[in-house]
Order: sequence, then structure tokens, then C-alpha cells
Amino acid sequence: MNNKMKIVVIGGSGLIGSKVVTNLRQRGHEVVAASPSTGVNTLTGEGLAEALAGAQVVVDVANSPSFEDKPALEFFETSGRNLLAAEKAAGVKHHVALSVVGTDRLLGSGPGSLSGYFRAKMAQENLIKASGIPFTIVHATQFFEFAKNIAQSATDSSSIRLSPVLMQPMVSDDVAAAVADVALGEPMNGMVEIAGPDQIRQDELVRQFLSATGDARKVIADANAGYFGIAVNDQSLVPGANARLGPTHFAEWLSRTTTQKTATEKQSAPASNLSGDAAKVVALLLCGIAFAALSLRNAAADDSSADKPKVAATTEPKEAKVTPLLSKELMDLPGKEGLMVTVEYPPGSSDPIHRHNAHGFIYVLEGSIVMQVRGGKEVTLTPGQTFYEGPEDVHVVGRNASQTKAAKFVVFFVKDKGAPVLVPAK
Repeated sequence: MNNKMKIVVIGGSGLIGSKVVTNLRQRGHEVVAASPSTGVNTLTGEGLAEALAGAQVVVDVANSPSFEDKPALEFFETSGRNLLAAEKAAGVKHHVALSVVGTDRLLGSGPGSLSGYFRAKMAQENLIKASGIPFTIVHATQFFEFAKNIAQSATDSSSIRLSPVLMQPMVSDDVAAAVADVALGEPMNGMVEIAGPDQIRQDELVRQFLSATGDARKVIADANAGYFGIAVNDQSLVPGANARLGPTHFAEWLSRTTTQKTATEKQSAPASNLSGDAAKVVALLLCGIAFAALSLRNAAADDSSADKPKVAATTEPKEAKVTPLLSKELMDLPGKEGLMVTVEYPPGSSDPIHRHNAHGFIYVLEGSIVMQVRGGKEVTLTPGQTFYEGPEDVHVVGRNASQTKAAKFVVFFVKDKGAPVLVPAK
């Protein structure tokens, strides 16, 4: 399949999906990045027919927002049935789905086990096989980018207890490239495995990640620790002999990642330590934060008085209101931009689980908010307090601490230019 095609990427705004979209567009194809944020919802069927009209290939890299057994199964079954039915109606010629190496081997149980999630992935694969649509299922190993989450999930005080199970992880860029290659090839009506170039034990993977990022926590190898509550052996997480291997080594990715982190930290230093252009950008952003804080607090003061009745929480909308304040290309950081927004939480408002794929700096203006990233502690913040989340953090808690009073905060993001500011996460 070398001619220009229309390809629809379900989950096209996520970590892998956005990279697949970019890869395919660079190869000259018409690509639709389909997700609820673009009006395409596989759970409800909204926008599917319009998005798939004229498409030759559909790539499904969407993931369940929950790892729990029942919600994950409902997501993959409902989404799968709706998507495959829409593909049949549209005459799609190739369905490509991303899954996990060892899905059929990760079905054990234990405390906090993810076995239900893998059973749900198997249900998704069975729907695809029975659909009658030509297909290819891509089984990928764990991503390098998940090393931090693996560490956080197994942290006990200052130590991390992990199974020394054998892995063969790969970087997300190589996953996306392999998925794009499959999408442009002929349907296999079967499964292909993809992995990184090197095998490494899980405890050593995390140990190297922590060392490279300056994290002092100690990794303890525990053969009984399992993998997210599932008993595993050295065949559980590695591919077979015919896997397609990505070119990027873990050490190479670590070096690149820590270099980028150092560069970002330098940009976060006081303006007097930055280059002239960068200092101007930082000064402008800091002035913007200060201006936003003063303006919103003054407005709040004007709008409130001791004898003014409060609006009941039940009459307030629960959705957060996001107002862009400033967007600025960061010339000293090629490909990056700064974005400043204010967020208003009505009483009782809360966010769905998400990530930003950006560095986010939060400053509370009014009220009280509760924040937590996966693996971290839940914190309650009041006016003048701050919070940070990185591009690999999954924001699991974001809500107004009060059921009767609104809350406001300002957020400054450093992100890839043109990239979506918010991405749903599992």
C-alpha cells in the first residue's frame, strides 16, 4: 500500500496516537486524529461515521481510562463493537490495533492485580478476529517512558520492591514508527510483536532510571513481587524469536531524557542566570502570573460582600472553566511554547484522569484545591501555594476541596508547540 490513503487513528491525541499521526502525515497520507476532544467517541459512536468515510485504514491505539476489571472490559467491548461496525459500514480495508506482548500470559491474580485489564485486551482482540475485517494486531513490550510509573507503583517509603523479571522495553517513538509501518502494509490477519533491541531485568531498568534522574530511592529485587500483582516468569514480558526490534537502546534514551531534563531545569533558574531572550520570556510569564493573581483577586473582592448571598453548589456547573491568558513560542527552546491559563473550579468540581505531556506549574489564586499525580501523595493547596507536574506524570486527582465555594488557579505549561494541552489517561 504505497498510494496516498486516508487513515483514521483512534486515540490520536495520546502518547502513541499523536506520534503515529505525525509519522503517517510525514509520509504524505491523509490522517484523521480521532478522539473525544475532536468529536469522535467510540463509546457512544458519536462522529464515527463521518470520521471513517472514505478511510482505507483504521489504527486503534485508544486505551481504557480505568485499569479496573469491569470498566476496562466495558470500554474495550463497547468501543470495539462500535468501531468495528462503523468500519464495516465504511468499507475499511485494514484494522490495526495496539496491544501488549504477553497479554495471554498475564492473567494471574493478586493484590492490585491488572489481570482483569489484560483479559479485557484479549476480549478486544477476539472481537477484531471475529469482525471479518482484515486486521493486524501489534503486540508491543513496555515503554521506556513507563519506568517512572513502575517505580512509583512499587514504592514503599524510601525503597522500591520489584521483581527481577526479564523485559525487553522500547521507546514510544519506535512503537509509533512500527505501528505506522504496519498500517501501511498489507493486513496479516494475525499478530506481530515489536520490542526494544535489548533485554533487561525490571529491577535493573528502574535502578538505572533512578540513578540517571538523581533519585536516591533503593531498588530491592524480590522474586515474589510479581508484575502489577500478576505472577510472572522470564517468558511473560518478552517477545518471541520473530519480533520486530526498534533501534533505540535504553541507555541512549536515558541520556537524551536526562539531558532534556537538565536543560529544562536551567530554564527554570532565576532570570539573571538565563540568556537575554529567555530571561525576557520568563519575566513576561512571571509578570503574567502576578497580573492574573492580582486581577482575579481584585475581581473576586469586588464581586463578594458580607451581605451578598452565596449561590448554592447545586446550581453551579461542575465542569472546570479554562481561560487562556498567554501563548508564547520559546525561541531558546526550539519546538517549545509557553502557555498560561486560568482554571476555575465550581463548587464540587473535579477533573477526569489525564496527563499534559508538558511541564505544568500551578499557582492557587482562590479557594482550596486537591491535587495528586500517580505515585505521589494527595495534597490540598490554598491561595499562594504551588504544585508541579511533569510530562510523564498522570494526574489522578484534581478537584475543588469545597462543595460550596469556587476555586481558581493559574497554570503555566512548557509544552511542544501545537500539541494538545490535555490528554485523557488511564
